[in-house]
Amino acid sequence: MRKKLFRICGLALLAAVPLLVSCAGSAGEEAAATRAQADEEAAVMKAQAEQAASNKQVLQTFLGLFMSGKWDDFDQVIATDCVLHEPGGVDVVGLDAMKALWQVAYAALKDMSATTIAEVSEGNFLVDLLTIEATYEGEYMGRQIAGVPVKYNQAETFRIVDGKIVEWWVEFDRLWMSEQLGFELKPK
Repeated sequence: MRKKLFRICGLALLAAVPLLVSCAGSAGEEAAATRAQADEEAAVMKAQAEQAASNKQVLQTFLGLFMSGKWDDFDQVIATDCVLHEPGGVDVVGLDAMKALWQVAYAALKDMSATTIAEVSEGNFLVDLLTIEATYEGEYMGRQIAGVPVKYNQAETFRIVDGKIVEWWVEFDRLWMSEQLGFELKPK
């Protein structure tokens, strides 16, 4: 009787082995698929982090060049056909046109500094909020201004491709700056 019982148990075990091997194989395949998915997600996250770091480096390089007056080196970080969307719906197209605008717009701002308040980077886009501080010496809206300290916030959105700014939106607090320069808002 025992021999018969052992044979039955042995046959049952032999029948179960392929089933166990099959289960182990599918569990192994599932684990491999899960590892592959995790590796793919990690690679995507790494690429996103590298893009964000690259975008931030482009901005810091630009700010360094701008503040130091090395405008001839802007082509390191700004595409020659870049489009700058200025407040009021004005578009400035091309690096040379941007430089010409900035030479007029920023000529009166002496000892200018920019402090980054926040930066957010997603894909090819970087958004930053800056506080600009300077001393204003020159004409503003037809009035001569001499040695008035100004401080204003500026929000910018950049589209960056291959390490260069290709499109750029700027908005700054013109009212706050105007008030600091002695202008008052009056109803019409």
